[in-house]
Amino acid sequence: MNDLTDIPEELYKDEVVCFIADRYRTTPRQILRRFLVQEGVPSGFADATTSFRLEENEMEILRDLIHHGYPQKNTDYKKKRFL
Repeated sequence: MNDLTDIPEELYKDEVVCFIADRYRTTPRQILRRFLVQEGVPSGFADATTSFRLEENEMEILRDLIHHGYPQKNTDYKKKRFL
């Protein structure tokens, strides 16, 4: 089983994440879950709840936020499971 890593609370409130969520009429949490699923991160939840796919430019923006905007103890998110 993979270690669990929390997504920084600030990321759920980030203006860009909220903008993308509004665009898809969903929550920031669902946007970040969809991002992780599309990145191939083991997530522990079913993908059936998300009926949208993020565009590549949105994926790049979220990658940049995670890697540069919100540093974590371990930023190798592909090896972690997010809640």
